[in-house]
Amino acid sequence: MEVLLSGLNSYLGKRAMSNLNRGEFHVHGIARDLDLFRAKMLDEPTGSLDKVDLLRKGAEFETFKIHGGVQLAIYITHVPTLGEMVNLNLELITLKNFILLAERNGCKRVVYIARLMDKPYMGYIQKVLIESGLTFTIVLKNLAIGKGSVLDKYMHQVINSKYLPYDGDFANIKFNPISALDLIRWIYNVDWEKNFQNELIEIGGPNTVTVRDIFRLYKKNLYPEATVKSFQVPGIFMKLWFKKLYKINKEDLIEFKRLMTMEYPIDNTTWKNIMLFSFTPLDQVIRLDQ
Repeated sequence: MEVLLSGLNSYLGKRAMSNLNRGEFHVHGIARDLDLFRAKMLDEPTGSLDKVDLLRKGAEFETFKIHGGVQLAIYITHVPTLGEMVNLNLELITLKNFILLAERNGCKRVVYIARLMDKPYMGYIQKVLIESGLTFTIVLKNLAIGKGSVLDKYMHQVINSKYLPYDGDFANIKFNPISALDLIRWIYNVDWEKNFQNELIEIGGPNTVTVRDIFRLYKKNLYPEATVKSFQVPGIFMKLWFKKLYKINKEDLIEFKRLMTMEYPIDNTTWKNIMLFSFTPLDQVIRLDQ
């Protein structure tokens, strides 16, 4: 199966470019700037890479062709958030051009992957997919974790500090983090010809945990001797503390907290009634995917 993959600069895109190309999946990744993509890679890509600009198009876009055609096209959201009009418009343009590129290569099946925080804007995405006439699936995922993820980098940094201030509301956010490698394995195992046609589905990891729980798992599995001391502070002081002592700028902290506060536990029952799938326990993900 020839698979067209876009959204390589996202965390999931990077991991997919290195782990989805196997067995029946022959992955063809496209990106506007291949040098930038390679500079940010976490692992060596295993699929083929091509320079294609989905925003401005151009010669590479017009001449792009995959021998034998494309059977599955996977688009991972390109922008940091769909909640800003500029970003949403950019996303709709690149998605439409991605669909056009896939159609030119004979593709009739599209999978659009986004974050739970993007759920309020799926009406715009669904409209584009319906108008294309292609069979589609929208997949909304809980926060993906593993080597190089935003949560992984955050946890490594704070555990290696002497003190960890936190505010209670943030520490008690409940969500179902999912291993990036599990999500990629799930994508590989879905029968896209038969299942989830013209549907929106949600997928999360096997356990509902809090941010505090994740911190404890990281500490237990990777830094059992760490002496970091945690204490509760009002949110406004937490921002100041992180900016001054951890060198995490205010914008990055706000982005991380915004992402986390849009998370919520997922019930995987709907798709689990259709396919068998087992998740990797969180402590193994934290310990092994480093």
